[in-house]
Amino acid sequence: MNTALIVAAGVGSRSQLNQSKVLYMVNHKPLFMYSVEAFLKKGYQVILVVSKNDYPEIKTYVDDRVKLVVGGKTRSESVKLGLAEVMTPYVYIHDAARPLVSDEAISAVEKALELHDAVFLAEHVTSALKEYKHKTVSSKDRSNYVLAQTPQAFLTEKIRYAYVRNEQTYDDDISLYQAFYPEDAVKVIFSNKPNPKLTFREDFKTFKKLLENSGEKRIGHSFDLHRLEEGRKLILGGIEILHNKGLVGHSDADVLLHAISEAMFGALALGDLGTHFPDTDPQNKDLDSKIILQRAYEIIKSKGYSIVNIDSTIYAEMPKLNPHIKEITTNIARLLHINADQISVKATTYEGIEAIGNEEAMAADATIMLERVAYDD
Repeated sequence: MNTALIVAAGVGSRSQLNQSKVLYMVNHKPLFMYSVEAFLKKGYQVILVVSKNDYPEIKTYVDDRVKLVVGGKTRSESVKLGLAEVMTPYVYIHDAARPLVSDEAISAVEKALELHDAVFLAEHVTSALKEYKHKTVSSKDRSNYVLAQTPQAFLTEKIRYAYVRNEQTYDDDISLYQAFYPEDAVKVIFSNKPNPKLTFREDFKTFKKLLENSGEKRIGHSFDLHRLEEGRKLILGGIEILHNKGLVGHSDADVLLHAISEAMFGALALGDLGTHFPDTDPQNKDLDSKIILQRAYEIIKSKGYSIVNIDSTIYAEMPKLNPHIKEITTNIARLLHINADQISVKATTYEGIEAIGNEEAMAADATIMLERVAYDD
């Protein structure tokens, strides 16, 4: 059995809620209970670290499956006090302010712990990453960075040893672990579903709205067509395909990724591709359509939606695309961090008719279903 150590002792002053943020009510349930129930559902022992002031009220919501511990003045002190009560080989340290942690994420961390002594949940950096220092801005390669989330899971004896002997301040539990065990490999597990930390007042409003409308489905559709021209690379689905002609456009003219991206916007009535990536903007000149796709999905995720499935078709006379379908599908799944079986990519010809049939153009259409994410999806 594993133990979930859920930290719920913070004041939450930045939330400006005029109450303890862990007691913020959504659907007649306090915030902290969403995390508690997620781990209880997995059969975990739960240790809930709370503030002295919140203890009496929190006690009314939990049963004997949850052990309450009064926390300290800082998060580190609270975690240390909670770790003293852990009796299982592994412990999952989780912030109650991340109420959307999914069953799938917990299971993925659990599986990784079979091979590693330290594992943490994270998300990819999808926005352009900048360093702002001494009034100077510099760009960073976002592929080298991740955004850490919780839970962060450990071999109990190791993380407890680190906390007992620690005298410094660290960003999170993983950074403390690495300070004590620099030679250990830390495993990163990427979350495919929203798992935000609720910090500011607007975060709590968004969370409440998300749960009130969870399960809502939206459908989007788009069609895109580009001319073919000799001397251009042919990019479809984010991969290069050898051909004597390539697609022409302000970006790399990947009709398939354009159709999928615009279908996302259409599902939520957010305008067309040109609204978000106008061809009048020189920054979009020769833009890699993989970036367009990822930015579109980041916008969708920020609205609280995930992808249910994508159905798409490429219209091209030549080259024959069937040998490339699997690679295209796998690439799109990787870009969107979803499973390949959620994506259908088909190819057909125009039987020698019109511009597509005469090898003067290629086109693609895509239909996408989005679903507003519920905390226990």
